[in-house]
Amino acid sequence: MNLGFLFQAPSIAPPMPKPKILWIDGVGSYAMCDSDEVSIGQAFPGNDVDLAIRGDLSRRACIIGRKGEDHLVQAYQSMTLDGQPLQRPAILRSGCILRIADRIELLYTRPTVLSGTARLELVSNHRWQPVLTAAILLGDSCIIGPTPDAHVVCPPPRGIDWAGRFVWFRQADGWICKGIDCPGLIAGQTPISAPFTLETGLRVQSEVASWTLTEG
Repeated sequence: MNLGFLFQAPSIAPPMPKPKILWIDGVGSYAMCDSDEVSIGQAFPGNDVDLAIRGDLSRRACIIGRKGEDHLVQAYQSMTLDGQPLQRPAILRSGCILRIADRIELLYTRPTVLSGTARLELVSNHRWQPVLTAAILLGDSCIIGPTPDAHVVCPPPRGIDWAGRFVWFRQADGWICKGIDCPGLIAGQTPISAPFTLETGLRVQSEVASWTLTEG
């Protein structure tokens, strides 16, 4: 299957949105990647990649592209997918391991088949720059909650039994969020019961989880 056309940019391409950072109190920070293509490369000043890794890799090691419900990887340096050398763009499957330059390992996970969103985690002894828990490759929805099928797993505070979730839905002009079984939900200064628009800088609080979405 020839998938190379997915990564052939036009001579003048519009700028892609940079990942925003989701900060969840007591849980971690996540790069929310809302672009058709996400570049990965070495962390150093002036290197304009979407996801930067502190380690010995190229300034642009690979690109992960979104095609429908699938993600594909195009390698620009030595890389393997589940131990097999990558010589052309390849589809990523949930649970696969990308290994860059024989040392940096990334785990790709699709927690639920009901969403095209995926999670990308560093599983080797390396770090993202800035420090992240994981990167989220956004499809048309995203789940934040305490169960394994969530894209962002968010355990409740100790002593609280929570089986709900926050669900993000893509719309033509942005994202909306719906809290399901999230008691005491406040967006900004306003108590919320209906879906609300996600905005950069908005502080979302509840009895089970609190978070803020910021510019990267």
